[in-house]
Formats: sequence, structure tokens, C-alpha cells
Amino acid sequence: MNSVFWLIPQKLGGRPGPERARWNLAALRDAGVGAILSVNDGLLCHPDDFRALGLAYACVPLSDNAPPQPGDDDACLRALPAAYSFVGQQLEHSRAVIVHCSSGKDRTGLFLAYYLVREEGLSAEEAIERVRKLRPIALTASGWDEFALDILRRVRRDGDQS
Repeated sequence: MNSVFWLIPQKLGGRPGPERARWNLAALRDAGVGAILSVNDGLLCHPDDFRALGLAYACVPLSDNAPPQPGDDDACLRALPAAYSFVGQQLEHSRAVIVHCSSGKDRTGLFLAYYLVREEGLSAEEAIERVRKLRPIALTASGWDEFALDILRRVRRDGDQS
């Protein structure tokens, strides 16, 4: 659990993916985690491994381009509601959720900030600031600061594109 940072203590957290920080799924489960959300392509994540331990799992890839490329914003705006829905379902069933990408900073940071915008009504700036208090390297890949601000502002202004 050393690599986990909690946005909402014991309910919603983030971490690097297993390719960057090895994980022990049984230890995560024993620590109260009930679900894993991959916002990368699910590298080294095998659904059968999660199922065998009674962990819920979803893979909702977000763009990993740095700097972001044309169309990445729309792709993220289409994917983020599905990730949010999965997390909401898990929390409704009292399952703590860990969100990860590869480094646990850009795509993970974007999702966690998105969650705060949707769930708590924070502004884009407030949501990013809150995520960065927990994960100072969040949204630091080339172009990701402005990319995340743009996406989160659009969500606040227009709602979801789901």
C-alpha cells in the first residue's frame, strides 16, 4: 500500500500501475480495496487474477500522448463518464477503488480531478490543486496541465458527452 495515495481515505485512491510499482493484489484486497480501475491499456492486469480474489475490475483507457494530440480531448471526454460510472457503482457497494495508469500521475490525476468536478462540484483549478496536494507530480507530462484544465472546464461548462 506504500504506492497508494487516497483522494477519499479508504474509498478512492490512485497509484502507479504494476509495471512501475509492483503490487500484491491479495494485500490490496486485505487492506480493504475492492476494485481496480485501469485508465491505461491494462498492462500486466489480468481480469482472471482480479476475479479470483473477488476484486471488481474495469479498464477504461485514456490517452497517454505527451503532449496531447488533436482528438485526445474528445476521446477522454467520451471515456471519463464510463470510468466515473464504474467507480460510482463500486462505492455504492462499499468497495474502495484504486485507479492507476502507468506512473499514476497524468491519466490517474485527470480521472481523480474529473471525479472531484463531477462529485463535489469543484472548479477545474480546485480539483487539480486538490489532486496535486496528494500527488505533486500529477498532470506534469508535457502539455498535460493545460490539457486537463481544458477537459475539466468543458465538463463544468457542458456536462458529459456520454
